Amino acid sequence: MIFKKNAFENKSFLITGASSGIGAHIALTLNDLGAKIVAIARDEQKLEHHKNQAKNPENFICISKDLSDYEKLDSWALDLCKEFGEFDGAVFSAGISMNTSIRSIDYIQQAKKLFNINYFGNLQILKGMVDRRAHSKEGSSFVWIASTAASVPTKGLCLYSASKAAIVASVKSIALEIAPKFRINSISPALVETPLLKANNFLQDYKKIADLTYPLGVGKVENITPMVCFLLSKDSSWMTGQDVMITGGGGDINNYLKK
Repeated sequence: MIFKKNAFENKSFLITGASSGIGAHIALTLNDLGAKIVAIARDEQKLEHHKNQAKNPENFICISKDLSDYEKLDSWALDLCKEFGEFDGAVFSAGISMNTSIRSIDYIQQAKKLFNINYFGNLQILKGMVDRRAHSKEGSSFVWIASTAASVPTKGLCLYSASKAAIVASVKSIALEIAPKFRINSISPALVETPLLKANNFLQDYKKIADLTYPLGVGKVENITPMVCFLLSKDSSWMTGQDVMITGGGGDINNYLKK
């Protein structure tokens, strides 16, 4: 980690999807660097596990919440801001993945399930945090985790790719609305080793191909966190509305599949 000890001292951030994978690593790293973390995820037991691992557990606050029930999440996030004080930003990492065919009987139902978490749930929390009544600090930075699947989709990942493309496009527009007081950027990782990947047989097959086609190999969560920290810091104060791709040098796997 390139950031110095206590680089985020007296800073506070909200993290969604903080119970596993990229979100958990980000939450623990920011806490290690001195930040107060409000960690949000569905699995309270996993959150508590990470709290016990945190360097500063007293500044690792666990909140269990299902983002798929997104209707009132904006007012809920506003209440969080009032309860825990002014935030310096947030990382929206909550998300699910699924591979499915457009021929599936319940295709639209699956689309709604995926978008409710990947897009609408995170969007509603962002909406609450940029509300004037939330008193988020001037200069606050928001980072939304997207995916290279937004620009290089592959067979069976239409819904997932669409939800990530929605993030990338929205960030560019929202950045114009909330500037100059706030900033927002997205990060689009290629395939990264996470529990989500290990639980998905389709992605395991995808990983075998990525192992052959990524010059630097399949990513790890620690490859993503430094960029998140940079985007949350003042060092990136002239960046907003950008999508940063972290790919290990990987290209379009579809080209490989055609061979």
